[in-house]
Amino acid sequence: MLHSDLGVATSVASLVTTLVQQCDDETIEARKFAIQRLHHIIIDREFTHDHVYYRVPAPWLQIKLFRLLQYFPAPSEPHLQDMITGAIRGTILAAQEVPPDVQQVNAQNAILFEAINLAIHLDLDRKLLSEAAQLLGRFVSSRETNVRYLGLETMSHLAAYVDYNTELKKYHPVIVQSLRDRDVSVRRRALDLMYSMCSISNAKGTVMELLRHMPSADPALREEMALKIAILTERYATEYSWYVDVMMRLIATAGSHMGDEVWYRVVQVVLGNEDLQAYAVSVALQTLKAPVCHDNAFKVCAYILGEFGHLIANNEGCSPLEQLTALQNKMKTGSLVSRAVALTTVGKLANLFPEIKPQCLRLLDQYRSALDSELQQRACEYHALIARDNDELLQTVFEEIPPFPERQSALMSRLLKREADTEDRRTWVHGGKVANRERRNMLTGEKAGGGKGGARPAFQNNDGATDSLFSTDDEGAGGTRGGEQRLPTNAEADLLQLHDDEPLVEGVVDATLACQPHYDRLLWNRSGILYNDTDIQIGLTAIYKPPTGRVAIYIGNKTPHPITELLVTADHEPLQGAPTKTADGELAINIALAKDGGGDADSQQNVGNAASGLPAPMTIAPLSQVRVIYDLCCLGLFTPTLGLRVDFNADGRRRQLSMPLPVVLLHFIEPVSISAPDFFHRWRQLGIHESRESQMVFRTDQGDVNDAVIEWSHRVLDGLNLAK
Repeated sequence: MLHSDLGVATSVASLVTTLVQQCDDETIEARKFAIQRLHHIIIDREFTHDHVYYRVPAPWLQIKLFRLLQYFPAPSEPHLQDMITGAIRGTILAAQEVPPDVQQVNAQNAILFEAINLAIHLDLDRKLLSEAAQLLGRFVSSRETNVRYLGLETMSHLAAYVDYNTELKKYHPVIVQSLRDRDVSVRRRALDLMYSMCSISNAKGTVMELLRHMPSADPALREEMALKIAILTERYATEYSWYVDVMMRLIATAGSHMGDEVWYRVVQVVLGNEDLQAYAVSVALQTLKAPVCHDNAFKVCAYILGEFGHLIANNEGCSPLEQLTALQNKMKTGSLVSRAVALTTVGKLANLFPEIKPQCLRLLDQYRSALDSELQQRACEYHALIARDNDELLQTVFEEIPPFPERQSALMSRLLKREADTEDRRTWVHGGKVANRERRNMLTGEKAGGGKGGARPAFQNNDGATDSLFSTDDEGAGGTRGGEQRLPTNAEADLLQLHDDEPLVEGVVDATLACQPHYDRLLWNRSGILYNDTDIQIGLTAIYKPPTGRVAIYIGNKTPHPITELLVTADHEPLQGAPTKTADGELAINIALAKDGGGDADSQQNVGNAASGLPAPMTIAPLSQVRVIYDLCCLGLFTPTLGLRVDFNADGRRRQLSMPLPVVLLHFIEPVSISAPDFFHRWRQLGIHESRESQMVFRTDQGDVNDAVIEWSHRVLDGLNLAK
């Protein structure tokens, strides 16, 4: 790239750009040469006049070199940092004045946008980024459509990687106005930018602005807009009522332009958050009573009413008969799918409220002769179950649906699939730092996030912002908010001491020590990484309902080659000691493959043969993951002896990993809160016998106790099922 002939240097830049995506370690030296060449052209003005295009020196070479450097991390050498920063600043200064020649403007802008993209990628000089933001503000306000498009696109990049929204907020009115631009591509870029700029501080305003624009939005843009509104609402919700109100309004407004994933996700969130259910079912009944109810809204309302109608049955205007009447009135105009959902709701209402069984039977009888086979079958079967007058059977069939298992949000999965389906490692996606971090995790085989059903209180992070009510990944320190990685506080980082990739060792490996920090964390955190090296990543999520539990183990392939002959076995590990048995001679803790596969067949493969109880060998595609689910049953006191063994072939190497499973007795207890006098009264009753309960008082090693340490302690106690 330092060749005297600029044509040769341009060709070499193209070659290295291709090579760096396949073998970046071997091409790292090219970074120094690219920086030096840019410095020579822009700062030293060393170029031949044969390669000057409308007063712009070697524009094609500059573009290629700026783009090439975006594949490399920022240089650590101070002199290289100064050289590349100077080249970027020189490019920005050259663009301050608009030349009269259109060709010169185009050449300058082409170089400028790549230079700004590199400045964002390196993030070496905040003053430089501030200058870039001001320049982009001029572009998004331009009368030229192409310039507005490029300005919005690059500003989205700035919002996607850098916490620098202060400079961008001043252009918010211009961005909103761009949502009404005549050019659909500009409108799409404006939507992407608003999505990327959204944060906890402006989430409500952004969501309401997009909702107001939804009815007049272009049909081709409405589905994507609905998807992004749903993601932002879930990610930044701090009030249950706001989440329900916005989502119901979104479903009603988007209409048929909204994908089914949106209303599926609403149901999942409501099922997994007890504090949300009463308000959600109240809103659902009001929606059904309204004169107009869109078909998708009808599906959501019918589903929620069948599950939680009993929570409002004693409220005025919400009696069981009124719930059934509201449902019946909307069934007349509903689609086949929505009426099928409503018939199931009728069965559930008959189970919840025996006093309206006759009315439910009459309604079901109307559909027993329906032309549609699905409606006819449901009506006939539900009618027969209710008419048998067998309450025990009815309760079993129409039992309340449990919270959905932890999984990645289908909304974010769909958005990432649409925007990140490329092998270009430099390419970024819209959606702020959240989406780009998840995309990088996908490209490296790391866990991108799983849906989390349970609710948790809002938590103040370092910036004073409040976390969302709905966690979609690890809770606690280092966890995520709606897929966004939350950096731990200093106290949390010291307490967790998380490790990076473990060194690769072939053959049989006892990974107990390697996964110890992760193991300790997973004792109180229900989701997270258990083991990580250059070949695989092993993650774990757990749900406990004493005396049973369910553990999902995720095996991710981080290599560009398939992992074959994978065997995942969880059992009592001899290295952990002899398993504890009850007085009857049975194992105190039983573990077996889940027979139902965990209910997540759409998004993952369940490894193993549940019918035989034995694991089955599997293959993991490059940068993909599989899942194995085990059911647990605690029959008595036990010591931790459960272990996990993972055998696989990786690129011709046979490996076997053995590690303990973070399953302990505390996971199968339920906390009891008692007053201090009652506690000490019971304590004194225990006497001084050897079996008396013991106590230990210890101090944290974090020095002064602050809010972060107290919050962390509360999370640990909650995770261990201990009352505070």
